[in-house]
Amino acid sequence: VLVERAVALGYPALALTDHDGLYGAVRFWQAAKARGLKAIIGAEVTLSDVCPESSLDISEGQGQRDSHLTLLVGTKRGYANLCRILSAGQLAGQKGQPHLALETLARHAQGLICLSGCRRGAIPAALRAKDVEAARQRAAQLREIFGPERFWIEVQSHYLPADAQLVPTLVSLARELDTGLVATNNIHYAERSSQRLHDVLTSIRHRAALPEALGAGLLHPNSEQYLKSPRQIASLFAEFPEALRNTLHIAERCDACLDFSAQRLPAFPVPENHTTESYLRHLCQQGLARRFSPVTRQARAQLDHELNIIERMGLAGYFLVVWDILRFACSRGIRCQGRGSAANSLAAYLLGITQVDPLRHNLLFERFLSEGGHSAPATAAGTMPDIDVDFAADRREEVIQYVYDR
Repeated sequence: VLVERAVALGYPALALTDHDGLYGAVRFWQAAKARGLKAIIGAEVTLSDVCPESSLDISEGQGQRDSHLTLLVGTKRGYANLCRILSAGQLAGQKGQPHLALETLARHAQGLICLSGCRRGAIPAALRAKDVEAARQRAAQLREIFGPERFWIEVQSHYLPADAQLVPTLVSLARELDTGLVATNNIHYAERSSQRLHDVLTSIRHRAALPEALGAGLLHPNSEQYLKSPRQIASLFAEFPEALRNTLHIAERCDACLDFSAQRLPAFPVPENHTTESYLRHLCQQGLARRFSPVTRQARAQLDHELNIIERMGLAGYFLVVWDILRFACSRGIRCQGRGSAANSLAAYLLGITQVDPLRHNLLFERFLSEGGHSAPATAAGTMPDIDVDFAADRREEVIQYVYDR
């Protein structure tokens, strides 16, 4: 919807910056590419610290000392670094409460463009609290991390009480520090008419009634968080034309061409003196002795055939990941079962992923996994094997938490 609206309004580019994640990045990229709109990938990250010299609490009553910061992908390396930043923040905190330190941001800043953030950014919040020195210090930190060419002071105007004073103050700070200025629009829905739906969804997410959510500051006080037209934005920032020109300048610098069709598997940790392939073979050999008595020549030949294909396709780690998740579930007495075409695989049967002997039922492995004439189809779109696993609904969250912790 956002892409369609942006195209209708004549925008050449649009950035999607989900909070602390890249949840909509793939769908956004694909939709924008199909409509001829330049897609800029980014995220609004939550930093878990404030300027050490300041006692300012910038949480706006939320009880946390954190701040928002907008990161945009400039290069392919920047996309990789953004993924690392988001993962580090999520893993360092509790689920749903990322903990991203400024030091982590500094280690992975290459290829990223940094904007100073919305009202909950450290710099705007400090200025609203009339702590100019704290704002100056944080701006200097971010400028040092990203460099003068990749750090921008961000100005927004949504007709909120403090905007009339905040925007000129941010502009003055940018000019004092000789830092670029850029105008942005904090969009939460495509059209103004969607505000009420957005409020309802936000209240549901926080498990609060609408009046409670509004009173707690969880809802926006007006309906200005929609995708405005270029003319409307130009009117809002008529006094600062350079902030408007810089939106195009930044869009031109975001030139990462991302390929979301490739598959990247997690690196499964294996015991010492084992490779991923040798460990998978070791586990399958154990399963062979456990499942077959005696072990037949047909079973050995079929296992070698399957493992050779799995290894050539670079999928040994994938089988180990699935095996590990089922191993955990079984160890906790959680009912689980692999199903679908994976039942055609002897390797899956030996690993305990499925419970059907494919040799006994004369099942064809290639119906589940076939090289298809490619040397490494695991890296191509649509060629990953599909191992479906069902878990008991009342204990599925335990499995999700194990995957998250792992």
